[in-house]
Amino acid sequence: MLLPKILNTVGLGLGAIGVVLIFVWGPPQPDFQDYVGLSVGENTVLTDGRRVGDMLSETERMKQQYRLMSRIGLGLIFIGFAVQLVAVWE
Repeated sequence: MLLPKILNTVGLGLGAIGVVLIFVWGPPQPDFQDYVGLSVGENTVLTDGRRVGDMLSETERMKQQYRLMSRIGLGLIFIGFAVQLVAVWE
């Protein structure tokens, strides 16, 4: 009798954590670029002292982090739903 309540609580907790992760690190969106930018080389130094190559590598690292965290969040939501389904049929 107590197991379904525990499973429901765990499922809700996992779902809530997943929602927070997706809220903070939302899934990557497509880039609907409708402009033409100027092209600069990777060794070009920006006004803040960074090189363009450094900025591009940092941007790629952030994209990977957002992609990973949003997938973890979505996975936690699905696992939470599955645990709750098990609790209902227990």
